[in-house]
Amino acid sequence: MHIAIIWQRFLPYHWARVRHANKRLGELGFQFTAIEVASQDVSYGFPVNSLYDKLDYVCCFPHDSYHNHSAREVHRKVLKVLNDIKPDVVFAPAIPFPEGIAALAYRMKSGARSVVMDDAWEHTDRRGSFVKLIKRLIYQNADAAFIPATSHLPYYLKLGFTRDRIVFGVDVVDNEYFAKQVELIRLEESKLRETLRLPDNFFLFAGRILQRKGLETLLEAYKRYREIAKSDLWGLVLVGEGPYLDSLRSQFRDVPGAFYAGAQFGEDLCTYYALARVLIVPSHSDPWGLVVNEALAAGLPVIVSDGCGAADTLVRDAENGWTFEHGSVNALRSLMHRITLLSPDTLEKMGNKSQEMITHWTLDRFVNGMLTAVDLERRSPAGMIPDILTKLWKGRMQVT
Repeated sequence: MHIAIIWQRFLPYHWARVRHANKRLGELGFQFTAIEVASQDVSYGFPVNSLYDKLDYVCCFPHDSYHNHSAREVHRKVLKVLNDIKPDVVFAPAIPFPEGIAALAYRMKSGARSVVMDDAWEHTDRRGSFVKLIKRLIYQNADAAFIPATSHLPYYLKLGFTRDRIVFGVDVVDNEYFAKQVELIRLEESKLRETLRLPDNFFLFAGRILQRKGLETLLEAYKRYREIAKSDLWGLVLVGEGPYLDSLRSQFRDVPGAFYAGAQFGEDLCTYYALARVLIVPSHSDPWGLVVNEALAAGLPVIVSDGCGAADTLVRDAENGWTFEHGSVNALRSLMHRITLLSPDTLEKMGNKSQEMITHWTLDRFVNGMLTAVDLERRSPAGMIPDILTKLWKGRMQVT
């Protein structure tokens, strides 16, 4: 059996999943092809990855940006690649993306099966009932939904997937990489703190600087935290870049203790995980939030808003962190103050709990989910209206 997987661009966590899938699926006798739509885009600042190992890899638009092309161009190119390589099962993103709808178009034409990889949920999909009806109809041409966890299950049941056609495990990172890197970095903790001019204790934000990430809530909460704590103040380090950065700096230029570290990748990002005391994810709206996985693997307590898809699954209040209502400055301020009053031993125990919890979220979880989906039989014909909609819709280019 030939399995193909498609993503808009292979970021580090995609590469980790793809390489692990390539290894395990190869051992089981499957043929596996990884399809990257474009090697660059305008959404992320990750460096281009040129390490393809012994992977059967196709890039539709090499050395080019995803957003240099129209949805029709991407749809046409991805469909051509699929028709050329003829996989039996295709794992692809959701249908708003042209590569996602192209996978369903290929399924209709070829008789292959298609699995939708998605992590949207009710909170992140605020579109009207008409759009949701169209999605529900088109998804009758998908054989399964590959989603993060049971927390997202109700949304996909409403989209028409039966429980037996919903599998879990799509959102994982290479836990071992983060755990090992952090362990090594902490051996040089004092030296690195001095070199990077980081305080002994600080809150960490890591991610793209976008409005939906809730950074105004975070900075205002941090400002109020400093007003009530007054002594033994923790710093705040923000790692990342994005179109909202200049506006954010301008709004909160008078907040002492806040430090913007810019975009960090690989070992450099792990350095900030290793030296931080707690990760804060204040998102107003986030499908999942893989930084939560990374922080747990690094052994950090976390404070995560309920607007983040991972909160319900990966945060246990008072055990490895806390959740709070997204947008609530006072709730976040209180939790920031509360966690700074904990003893080092308590913080360490919370970090250990984080690592214990994330042990169930390995790269094997991702491949096991793939294998579960591959075992499903092809869905019965969707009918004329879903088929017409699937043929007509070409997706849209969007910055996520």
